[in-house]
Amino acid sequence: MRWLLLDGLAAAAFELFAFGILGARESNPALAVAATALAAATVPAARRWPLAAAAGALAVFWLSPISSRYAWIALVPLAYALLRCAERHRPAVAAVALAAALTGPVASALPSLRRPGGIVPFALVLAVAWTVGVALRQRRRYGEELVGHEGQRAADRAARERARIARELHDVVAHGMTVMTVQATYGRLVVQDRPAEAAAALVAIETTGRQSLAELRRLLGVLRTAEPDPADDDPAPGLADLPRLVAHTERAGVRVDVAVTGDPAGLSPGLDLSAYRIVQEALTNVVRHAGTGTARVTVEHRPDAVVLDIVDGGRGGDVRQEGHGLTGMRERVALYGGTLMAGPVPGGGFRVHATLPKPADEAS
Repeated sequence: MRWLLLDGLAAAAFELFAFGILGARESNPALAVAATALAAATVPAARRWPLAAAAGALAVFWLSPISSRYAWIALVPLAYALLRCAERHRPAVAAVALAAALTGPVASALPSLRRPGGIVPFALVLAVAWTVGVALRQRRRYGEELVGHEGQRAADRAARERARIARELHDVVAHGMTVMTVQATYGRLVVQDRPAEAAAALVAIETTGRQSLAELRRLLGVLRTAEPDPADDDPAPGLADLPRLVAHTERAGVRVDVAVTGDPAGLSPGLDLSAYRIVQEALTNVVRHAGTGTARVTVEHRPDAVVLDIVDGGRGGDVRQEGHGLTGMRERVALYGGTLMAGPVPGGGFRVHATLPKPADEAS
């Protein structure tokens, strides 16, 4: 409504000015009034119907063989309509509109090209207006593309974050539920004959459940708030928590030997968490699929990388049948540009070997 009012005021002001300065001097007042009114009407019409507005202003321009004043009356409305055409319509349509509009300056030199000097100035004004419209269209399209790209980048970031949280939830739930299921099965089998061991299994289930719930709360806190309060969340686990992870795994019936070499000082939290999750997922797979009671974890802290090696003596398996766990391991390793080898060991068992390079500044 505001723009409609402004356009109406501009049209009225233009009509009064054009008729008072130019139209009133014409010998045919009726034609002058009609031509000025048509030229003024194209000003508000150009905002919504630029092609129709350009046609109306050009019709007034074509009256210039009768009097050169009509060319001056139509010049500004036609230039404005051309600008709007170039801004709103695709280049091919805008180019046709410009070509048609340039017939107006040619008509101003008729009949018999008696005033050829007006062609170049009129054509230059129309070409400049059209060029401004093209520039405005390109600027608008660039802004739209920029917003679209930013929206796509935000969607990509959100998708990566959802995938990361999905992996975290899988790691927490898979490991915790596996340990609790094994303990519950064992407790059910010995509850009558060895109640003390059944009670110990219940304690293991309780401890594992509490820790899994704590990690789930931390992850759900990330989903609920953009910036979770660190005071409300437990620290993310890392390789320093391997003893606790090993204890949980041993309660599930798998004894784990751990060997750590090198200096872990200065390890970034993200790399530390990824390394821990790889070991956790590998041990979860041992408990669920290996059918063995032993496993070995080796952690080597090198100056430029962290090397993980998890080996069990179980039945092995087909690496092609990857579940969510191995896929999550590969994604975590790829995040740091590392390598992952996972597959059966000759003679029995399964091995996961991961190398996680440290960032350049961290390695230095």
